[in-house]
Amino acid sequence: MMRRHTTTSRHLRTVTTLSLVGLVATALSAVPAQADQTVGCSTADLVTAITNANASTADPVINLDPYCVYEVSTAASADDGLPPITLAAGITLNGNNATIKRIGSNQFRLLDVAGGGKLTVNDLTVTNGNPSSNIGGGAILVQGNGTFIGHNLTVQGNTGNIGGGMRARTNSSLTLTDSRFEDNRTSGGASTGGGLAAEGTTATLTNVDFTRNRARLGGALYERATTFTSSGGSARFNTSGDEGGGLLFEAGTATVTGMTVADNRSATGANQSSGGGGVYVSGGSVTLQDSVISGNKVTGSGLDVDGGGGVLVNGGSLTLVNTQVVRNQVIGQASIGGGVNIMGGTLNVTDGSTISRNVVSGAYAKGGGINSSNPFGRPPTVTVSDSSVDLNQALGTGSFAAGVANSGGTFTFTNASVNNNSAPQSTGPGGIWTDVAITAVTGSTFTGNSPTNCLRSPQPVSTCSG
Repeated sequence: MMRRHTTTSRHLRTVTTLSLVGLVATALSAVPAQADQTVGCSTADLVTAITNANASTADPVINLDPYCVYEVSTAASADDGLPPITLAAGITLNGNNATIKRIGSNQFRLLDVAGGGKLTVNDLTVTNGNPSSNIGGGAILVQGNGTFIGHNLTVQGNTGNIGGGMRARTNSSLTLTDSRFEDNRTSGGASTGGGLAAEGTTATLTNVDFTRNRARLGGALYERATTFTSSGGSARFNTSGDEGGGLLFEAGTATVTGMTVADNRSATGANQSSGGGGVYVSGGSVTLQDSVISGNKVTGSGLDVDGGGGVLVNGGSLTLVNTQVVRNQVIGQASIGGGVNIMGGTLNVTDGSTISRNVVSGAYAKGGGINSSNPFGRPPTVTVSDSSVDLNQALGTGSFAAGVANSGGTFTFTNASVNNNSAPQSTGPGGIWTDVAITAVTGSTFTGNSPTNCLRSPQPVSTCSG
């Protein structure tokens, strides 16, 4: 009997254990698992899908109808056409080449990633956003502590105060790959970042193109992220009203590799100044490597032109590594810095970089290749090593120093060349004009400049004669 009782007890324990396992399994299956959602070509269904995804406990995926245009006519909340993304686990939105578009007269952006939320977007176009508030992010806003990841994203034809196409705010995280910002613009007082304003803790761009965007500051891009990295891609045909026709860097550490910055323009605007047709650096530490800055232009009138047809540096540091600054222009009376103008901070031109065939034109223009000046009591520092400043021009009555003009800066040349620059209407040097003696010239050449290499410069350049 004892043996039979023991056997029965074991049997009861086994049944009890199996019952508990079954109860746990039943309880787990009662928690709704968010399956992939396929949304038909209906904006109302898209709103519902995002609302449901935000309430999920998993990492939901929303698949849009291929090539559908989801037209949004009213805001879901405040300034947002679709419900803000709040799920920390992250929502994935597969566009399948669909478009989300604002229609009608109501003003709002299309997508908003709230603080703590995460959104991944693939193969989608977002267009015609226009929020009424000055927070900006014409199409997409990424709030502080929000995360946005985009692949094959097109942000087109949007308007916003900061970030005409998209704004990633302080402490956000932004990753973009194989994406495009086209025909976006800023409006209002700040008017920064026609295509993208990247202010987040981290921003990483790979093969991102900026085309025909407009802003007062930073026609294509306004950057003040703690860490900004960009590889490949381009900035073409963008415009600024004041500074930075293409890219504007204000703070943090930025590394740009293999990018083409071409045919952008900075023109005298609201602040009666213009500069940095291709790139403007006002702070932080910026490196451009294996890149091309070409065909950019600054136009204005008189002394209001800050110059720098290719690049303007007004603080912080810029390092050009194997980068070509070619065929840029500054047009206007007393124009300066056809290739590069530095008004403060540090410029390093290194490792096979070329500043060539740039032009300043207008009466009393100077610094066809590089102009250095000290208007704010911050003497700039310029180093040119294993690189060239050749074949630049200064055109116009009284124009001079087609290669380098230096007022108050410190220059070092190492294995560099300043050759074959031309100021045809000048009696002064066509090569280098400097009011601070330049003595650090190891292994460098200064030849073939017209009308002279350094003759009639206020201060000498070691080893430069004629």
